[in-house]
Amino acid sequence: MINIERGLAFVIFLIIFFLNTFLYSESFKILKCKFCKNKINGRYITQEKNAYHEQCYKDHIQLKCDHCKIIINGKYNLKDEKNYHPQCFRDYILEKCDVCYKPIEGEYVKDSWGNIYHNYHRSKMPLCESCNRLISKNLTDGGYLIKKRSICNICWVHVINDAKDVKNIYYKLREELMGLGLDNIPKSIPIKLIDSKEELYRISSIPSSDGLQGYTKYTYQTIGKKKVNEKFTIYILSNLHWLNFRAVLAHEMLHVYLFNNGISLKESLIEGFCNLGSKYVYDSSPENKISELKLESMFKNSNPKYGKGFRIMNSELEMKGWRLLLKNLDKY
Repeated sequence: MINIERGLAFVIFLIIFFLNTFLYSESFKILKCKFCKNKINGRYITQEKNAYHEQCYKDHIQLKCDHCKIIINGKYNLKDEKNYHPQCFRDYILEKCDVCYKPIEGEYVKDSWGNIYHNYHRSKMPLCESCNRLISKNLTDGGYLIKKRSICNICWVHVINDAKDVKNIYYKLREELMGLGLDNIPKSIPIKLIDSKEELYRISSIPSSDGLQGYTKYTYQTIGKKKVNEKFTIYILSNLHWLNFRAVLAHEMLHVYLFNNGISLKESLIEGFCNLGSKYVYDSSPENKISELKLESMFKNSNPKYGKGFRIMNSELEMKGWRLLLKNLDKY
């Protein structure tokens, strides 16, 4: 009985000892700021079980906008591990539309030239038929509308309209094509510029869905089995960028080559072969972005003649080269 009382007394002693020790240590515990490590007297702020002087917290711990450096209270935007007031994020961080300069918050388009703009601008503004840019004041400094055709001011300074320029381009291009082995192309051919696509469709009788830019008219008379009074006339849209003009002209000159040499290809391959002329022109100016865009379009074209036919003939050209391809052309 005595042992039990002694044991109970010892337990009570230990409890009283530990309580006194804990209460004593808590009453004399020194609270220090987690940031500056100095003693805290008076009011303080806690965050994640850490204590801070009010000023240390406001100056160094409280969330601030990474743009204006002012304290963030309430909602904020996070990007690349940086925090922003909603207004700062919208005005200074969000990408801006290259057409209207307003922040892009919804759907947007990024064109082949690296320009970005709101998706809804596409339904309100035309595309340049040469470079495919959206024609606007801020992107292209505006542009021109000629017979329902849109040309931006960037391309306008490069368009072909002068008869002297047309002749010079023809003579130079003829030399280049003859250098590839395309002989028997006339030294000169009448080339007429047409402002309207509708007029070009009327002259050619080719459906407008084919996106026609040029047409070669070939007429002749026969005496017996002999062709006489052969005549070529090439029609091309006016106001084409010089690079597009050269490509269209090269295409039409390959039509002349086929006519003048009496070569009959499968109907599905005629336009594909002539498109090799356009590809030659674009390949000759690889530094020009328009070349890249036009070549990409040609290889993606789903038209059975201008697209598939071109890809077939281009594969033959890559395997055989111009000389061998032309030598065996009448076998296709």
